[in-house]
Amino acid sequence: MQLICLGKRLKVKESIKVLLVDNHEIIRQGLRSMLEQEEDIEVVGDCANAEEVFSLLRMLSPDVVLMGAHMPGMSGIEATYRLKESGEYRDVNVIILAECADYRAEALKAGAAVYLLKDITSAELAQAIREVYWSKQSPENHGGFVEEAVELVVPPSANAAKLLSFMCQLEERLNDNHDYTSIMHTVGTWDWGTVITVSVRPTALSSLLDQLGNMPEVEKVEEEPLARGAFSSFPKKFGALPRLRISPSKRFRVTLKETDMARQDS
Repeated sequence: MQLICLGKRLKVKESIKVLLVDNHEIIRQGLRSMLEQEEDIEVVGDCANAEEVFSLLRMLSPDVVLMGAHMPGMSGIEATYRLKESGEYRDVNVIILAECADYRAEALKAGAAVYLLKDITSAELAQAIREVYWSKQSPENHGGFVEEAVELVVPPSANAAKLLSFMCQLEERLNDNHDYTSIMHTVGTWDWGTVITVSVRPTALSSLLDQLGNMPEVEKVEEEPLARGAFSSFPKKFGALPRLRISPSKRFRVTLKETDMARQDS
């Protein structure tokens, strides 16, 4: 089961600064290599143990600390607890990376924003960093627009290529239209479907629906009740999803057209 987690902030004023903490050099190098491919993420430093985190925070002022759960000496979970207990670093965003899900509850209780497993893909990791960072930003940092969040629910697709094509075209169209602020979340699986949360100016909602209806992959767009816990049915690869500053106000089901092959198989 493959988790899709695509989409970026579409208006980025500056890079999200990340500090890497893990006792394995090869893991730090791998994480750095993955994240340096992202235009809006900058790795500002790394260290091999949790004790160094406190001094590096003063020197580098990272937006997000990406830290291994277990390291010799002070563990990442213990370091997170100490950061959150201190007045100086209480607001630091910490993402914990671990080999297994056994310590998820402990890490989140310590104050970690998200608990991720180390088999996460580069796209998933980058998006998690964005979610953590942007969930803490003020409306002024979102570009100063009055905006609302709209959920687009895409049912499971028989054609993965068509789903990816739709998502790429959607992002391109949003980039070309200044009425839309960003894609805030994209979470889903091939088997369970996809939920895309778009931040949009209220006056541009009808334009968004027109754009969706005119996309070649889309069969129909229907408004449906906004249910709580939109992510509750998805597999829990993420230990926690940061809450959006703006709660979704509307929800639309976007049904993609079937392929000829899918019709023959049905």
